[in-house]
Amino acid sequence: MHTLDYEFTDKQISPWGGLRIIQEFFERSGLKEIIGRLSLPEPGSNRGYKSQDLIEGFMVSVILGARRFSHSGTLRYDEIISEIFNWEKGMASQSTFTRFFRKFSKQQLDEIFLRINQEWFKALFVDAHTIDLDSTVITRYGEQQGAEAGYNPKRHGRKSHHPLIAFSAEAKSVIHSCLRPGNSACSTDMIHFFNQVIAILGLDRIGVVRADSGFYGQEILEYFENHPLQYIISAKMNRGLVQCIYEQRLWFKAQDGIEYCTFMHRGTGWDTPRRFVIVRKDADKLPKSGGKSLFPEYDEFRRFRYSAFVTNMAMSGDLVWHIYKHRAEAENQIKELKYDYGIEGFCTESFDATDAAFRLVMVTYNFMSLFKQLMLIGKSLPVLSTLRFQCIAIGSYLVRSGRKTVLKLSAIGKKRDFLEGLFHRLDDFNPHEAYYFIV
Repeated sequence: MHTLDYEFTDKQISPWGGLRIIQEFFERSGLKEIIGRLSLPEPGSNRGYKSQDLIEGFMVSVILGARRFSHSGTLRYDEIISEIFNWEKGMASQSTFTRFFRKFSKQQLDEIFLRINQEWFKALFVDAHTIDLDSTVITRYGEQQGAEAGYNPKRHGRKSHHPLIAFSAEAKSVIHSCLRPGNSACSTDMIHFFNQVIAILGLDRIGVVRADSGFYGQEILEYFENHPLQYIISAKMNRGLVQCIYEQRLWFKAQDGIEYCTFMHRGTGWDTPRRFVIVRKDADKLPKSGGKSLFPEYDEFRRFRYSAFVTNMAMSGDLVWHIYKHRAEAENQIKELKYDYGIEGFCTESFDATDAAFRLVMVTYNFMSLFKQLMLIGKSLPVLSTLRFQCIAIGSYLVRSGRKTVLKLSAIGKKRDFLEGLFHRLDDFNPHEAYYFIV
């Protein structure tokens, strides 16, 4: 049997040397400066952790894969991370993080994260944002505030939270987010929520709003029309709409196996008719396409699957459908937030504390999204779990000579060339000349 002898060493070694790249980008991006200007809850004593260090420490723990406050606390033994970020007291413990987040009130949450997002998106060079509204279900297994039984497709009857999120398709970022009780509908508090989205971006920087059928309703449609904002929202297939679809005889070909039609229709309880775009797909030619079977009893309709959208955009039905179908990227972003950023974790008994951690995860997501877009070259951008292996999980140790401290990174061959390329791009990144440019 082969065995390898072992010895212990007092030398500080870290598996996360690649954070040196993240730290420099953090400062150059301006996010560190934005956080430094916030009115954050203060520690209870002069010996407590700085609020900004706690914010940074939490974000770093999320980047490294933490999903609970206890995971964040284990990083306190890595002195090299503290050296990289120059934290006076190092990484905080689990109890320090939870006490800090419990200090946030609902009003503070709205004020702080509204300001962060305002300054962040002000710096992004995007003329008009395509906004994707979505919600998701986060199952809870304890007695946390706001955890209520509601719609839960995977854990029927379980308590959950039901957060609301607004994405920017162009910036690949979260514009605004908030946690809600699990018994909330998709549209609950949507008007107040979108008022904050407007406060972050400004009306002149909103191009079009896309949303699924959970946001389909008279109140929301009127809200968009009164501002005014362009929208495309998936429609619910109620009896009146299905009857209108059945009566349509003029269908235009969009592409092979896909046809569309448009008409005006007034939904139940509506004050005015609105424009609908109906797309039907030939299941024989496109067997894996989405849509709903409406008329299986009729031979002429049996093979089609239908999707319906309500919109106030003055363009062909074909273009309306093409614009809406790219909304699927929001679903991929929610998956990454769940699997790589741990939005289903960091839960405490306090609803506001959980909401504070949830929103700060979104800030971390935006920061890493910008990092990937500006620093990585390639046709597709990696998810965070892949990025950790590419440029963050780098063995490292510190060498001190006099007053100078040097971080030694363990990398050879192509890996070293890749990391050196990132450092060169950091040197060329000057946010004060042309802040950001998002393609």
